[in-house]
Amino acid sequence: MNEVPLEEAEPARKTFGDLTEGEREVVRDALVAIRRDPGVGREIPGWRPPSVEYTYTTPLARDSAEAITVVYTHTPGMGVTVVFYSRDPQVVD
Repeated sequence: MNEVPLEEAEPARKTFGDLTEGEREVVRDALVAIRRDPGVGREIPGWRPPSVEYTYTTPLARDSAEAITVVYTHTPGMGVTVVFYSRDPQVVD
């Protein structure tokens, strides 16, 4: 499967710089999944086609309640734009 082009918006670049190295590693892993399949996240309703906004949340560790959430948009044929990253102290699924 081809990877989808991905870029970071300025807020995402700034937030990435504020993350710890462990958090950055989690983000890098999340971006690999998003590049492979932009639909891997949860769709945020209300966006006008053809763009779709998603959130992708992944735990910081297997036994951790803390997570990192990646918010991004995907426009078919154009690629993915990461809007921002956030630390989530407690994730309830």
